[in-house]
Amino acid sequence: MGMAASQARFLGLTARKNNVEYEGQQINQQRTALSNTSASYYTDLLGMEVPVCPAVEDYTQTIYSFNDGALTNSITSLIAKNDGSYNVSYLSSYTDDFAIVAGGSTSIVKDTENGYKVGANKLKGLGDDLNWAYIIREEAETYRLYQNGNNYSYTDANGANKTLIPATYDIITGVVGPEPQESDYNMDRLIENYENTGCFSSVKSSTGTTRAYHMEHNLCHLMWTDGRDSITSSDGVTVTRAQAAGNNYSFAGYGSSTTYDPNNHELQTALSKDFPDIYQQLVDLYIDTLLYMEDTNNTNLKRNFYTMTGRENAQPANIDTMYPEWLNLWQTIGNLDYSEAYFEDHNAWQKQYDVYDGNYVDSADHTQVYTVKERIMFYDGNDEYLKSLSHDQLEKLYAEEVTYRDQLEEKYGKSENGWYVRYVQNTSTKEWEPIFYNGDDMENSFKDNYLNIRTQVDTYKIGSQKVNNEIKGKKAYMEQDSTGRYINITFVEEDGSQKTYALTTSTVKDDKAYDDAMNQYEYDKALYERRIQEINAKIEIIQAEDKNLELRLKQLDTEHNAISNELDAVSKVIEKNVESSFKTFG
Repeated sequence: MGMAASQARFLGLTARKNNVEYEGQQINQQRTALSNTSASYYTDLLGMEVPVCPAVEDYTQTIYSFNDGALTNSITSLIAKNDGSYNVSYLSSYTDDFAIVAGGSTSIVKDTENGYKVGANKLKGLGDDLNWAYIIREEAETYRLYQNGNNYSYTDANGANKTLIPATYDIITGVVGPEPQESDYNMDRLIENYENTGCFSSVKSSTGTTRAYHMEHNLCHLMWTDGRDSITSSDGVTVTRAQAAGNNYSFAGYGSSTTYDPNNHELQTALSKDFPDIYQQLVDLYIDTLLYMEDTNNTNLKRNFYTMTGRENAQPANIDTMYPEWLNLWQTIGNLDYSEAYFEDHNAWQKQYDVYDGNYVDSADHTQVYTVKERIMFYDGNDEYLKSLSHDQLEKLYAEEVTYRDQLEEKYGKSENGWYVRYVQNTSTKEWEPIFYNGDDMENSFKDNYLNIRTQVDTYKIGSQKVNNEIKGKKAYMEQDSTGRYINITFVEEDGSQKTYALTTSTVKDDKAYDDAMNQYEYDKALYERRIQEINAKIEIIQAEDKNLELRLKQLDTEHNAISNELDAVSKVIEKNVESSFKTFG
């Protein structure tokens, strides 16, 4: 080989060797990068948190509870205080056997004439078709009253139609008499009326037996108009009206008239009743006048009008002493205060009036008084169950229906179309049970007023439901046993009273929380495994790439060795050529 050719070959081999070395460096850098990436993935694997399966005991807690009658109470919170007491909260639970619960669904029929029906049974609005009506009772019979304006009517046991009308003031006073008027209770007016008579003036202008005659004629107006038949003086003289006297006022000759003012009559009766001492003075004066007329053989005295006993006990009478006594008594009587008599008479009248006041009377017999205040419940429909109930049972049912409606509205909301009910007999217990329907559900299920059927309308019924009520922050003291477990709780009421209950311990698993935790674990586990798979897949790719680079690096190493050997050979050739050249020219 020539010198030039050797040198060219050497240069070529040197360039190839440099390229191989450079490529090897690049491969080593790539393998280093892959190694770093792989290390990062392994670091991620080491840093990943392995999901842990939830332990059942982590979702189990100890519950303290106590019983208070039918209530079961579970303590939910215990907060200790500095004085040794606790603030206790607890959940009170009981079973409400009369709660409104879902009752499934049923088909509803609606027609324009009968409204909503289930099969052939018409639904009734809650509280509807139960009618209050006034009643009266006669001889153990109850009669329903039908109202016509202000009047009521009914048919009695004899089949007679009767009408009851309000007892007005005029009707009542027509039965019990006129109402006493305070203005009529004034004896001064009565005295004034008497003083305007000629007979009264004759007393003053006359003397002797004539004066006595006129005195007797005036005194009689105060003696006999209250209907009595006899009077007795203080000294035991009794004067009795004879049958022949009839109702004549006076025993004297001019006393045949029986006409009198009824108001004066009431006052005269009140005089004997309310002022007995003064009335007795009148009796004494009247009998003394009769005795005087007897003793003087007064021809005006009608002796066949009366009888007199006990005159042997009387003292001799003198007109001169009786006259001033007569004047004094007239003045005294005129000044008497009859307000108490008025109030007493008016109260007596008022008691009779009150029997009628606010009540009703038979339109044909105003003395028959009826109290129209009692109401009872009636049902006028065709429902088999409702027709079988008594009035008292209907009232109870009405109250129950109102309660049912309130419970339904509270739980399911107010219905614009009302709530309905149908009573169904339980085939096992034979009891009638209510089934409830929401008018809105039924109304919205129909498109028109013709016969339509909807197969699914929700119903509700009476059933059992657990009711919870949380009581918070009650003051209590806790008693523990030697293990630290609470065994008794004592509540302190606001009034200072205390009540102790025995505590029972139970272990309760929170299944819902445990299931949620288990679901989360399965989810986290799946994520973890998928992430492991993703990282392992990436590492496998890196390892495959590194394997390829390693193979390429080995190829380059082999090629580098071959080039190095060939360079060595070419170097020797060049060296020989140089040596031989220098020897040639040396």
